[in-house]
Amino acid sequence: MPTKHIKTENALIGVGAELLALLDRDKTASRLFHDLQHERRENDLATIHFDWFLLAVDFLFTIGAVRFESGLIKKLNQ
Repeated sequence: MPTKHIKTENALIGVGAELLALLDRDKTASRLFHDLQHERRENDLATIHFDWFLLAVDFLFTIGAVRFESGLIKKLNQ
């Protein structure tokens, strides 16, 4: 969660929101990570490490926002 020491764009919930916005179609983990890094460079945000990306994907899976099927990350419509 964001705090006075962790900016929203670096918190798991913020990264998760970015990932959901990028899931306009089903994507592999590597494609989604690449798209995230590209989007962050475009918006002058710091890039994140792959392990933090995976934690954000795990968070989204845990709350039922995405699923992993046939090698693709799929956004669930709720």
